[in-house]
Amino acid sequence: MKIQIFVLFSFLSVSISCDDLGRTVLKNFNKKYETDGQVLGSKPLFIGLDAKRKQVAISLQEVVKVKEPTDIQFPPGDTPFLFVLEKAGNLILFHREKKTSRVLAKFPVITDSEEGLLGLTFHPQFSKQPKLYTNYVKSIANKDITIVSEWEVENPTNYETMKLVNERVLLQVEQPYPNHNGGQLAFGPDSHLYIGLGDGGWRADPKNHGQNPNTLLGSILRISVTADKESKKPYSIPSDNPFVGKSGYASEIFAYGIRNPWRMSFSPDGRLLVADVGQDAYEEVDIILSGKNYGWNQTEGFHCFTDGCNTALYQPPFYEYGRDEGQSITGGYVYTGSAIPSLKGMYVFGDFIQGKIWAIPVPKPGENVRVTETVALGKWNLLIPTFGRDNDGEIFVADYQSGTIYKVVKP
Repeated sequence: MKIQIFVLFSFLSVSISCDDLGRTVLKNFNKKYETDGQVLGSKPLFIGLDAKRKQVAISLQEVVKVKEPTDIQFPPGDTPFLFVLEKAGNLILFHREKKTSRVLAKFPVITDSEEGLLGLTFHPQFSKQPKLYTNYVKSIANKDITIVSEWEVENPTNYETMKLVNERVLLQVEQPYPNHNGGQLAFGPDSHLYIGLGDGGWRADPKNHGQNPNTLLGSILRISVTADKESKKPYSIPSDNPFVGKSGYASEIFAYGIRNPWRMSFSPDGRLLVADVGQDAYEEVDIILSGKNYGWNQTEGFHCFTDGCNTALYQPPFYEYGRDEGQSITGGYVYTGSAIPSLKGMYVFGDFIQGKIWAIPVPKPGENVRVTETVALGKWNLLIPTFGRDNDGEIFVADYQSGTIYKVVKP
């Protein structure tokens, strides 16, 4: 097998350009994600640093099973519905009271590496404007294209007859590689749509997208979903976006220097929290501020990624953990529920590979402090691709390998 791979790599290296080599490798050698080998029961382990930390006991209550989930979302308001995205393109509608599910829509996605159906959010005035927004990756003219679309939802309160109609494509972004696509969508308290885009992929950001504010990749975007009549774009640029009218900067960008924002959410006080996946050493959580440069590919966490960088030039995260604790961060939500009082106001997140769940305090508005307090919620036999939060503030977590969606509950 090793000889075959070596021969293929040798063939690829002389047959295609350097730019195409990484793309071809990623598309032909998709990693099969598996937990780290420890067989766990229904109760978690507290190992390593977690054994010495404050611990909060939780249980995971099974809600529904799907396949390779990538996002969990709940419509605003009093609703029995839960929406789950599957990487392969299915949007699953689940009725929490009747315990039934069905495929609401099927998206024509490609699923190489980290591509697929990646993000969903609802119009902030969903009851009056029943629309939702999706982020998925599709092949167009042999190019991988991230597509952000608006959909009208017919019969939004009826489980049997609800459907998506009238797709309106807002944004298309070409992806040079099939990883680091980001994919999360979220409306802020300002009613603008925030879009998380990774650096485009491969290792060390070879195209320097993170530090190029003239490209949309490696950035958190902020747009209005109202069409711009003057430019004839299907979206418009908020007038207070930080780079409007600034030469060399894309006006859609709210912040840049991002590697792979894998899940982001707004805190109750309106700040955007982004979990940015690291490459070699550190995973981080950022508070996204208007116009800031978060450092990738010069920094990783609080540290230099390249030799001799000046960390003072970049906005630091407020939290990081290293490879001794996990391998790939999955962002979550600030807990606002009532079932587990000890988590109130804490940001709950996890590690995709290690299956660990943690909670941390969020700095107060205006504070730029490093958080070192970590509360352990245990290591579970999960691959954690995403979290969700319902309208009661309770947290949900997905397992990529089994497809199970769980509710985090008190034991």
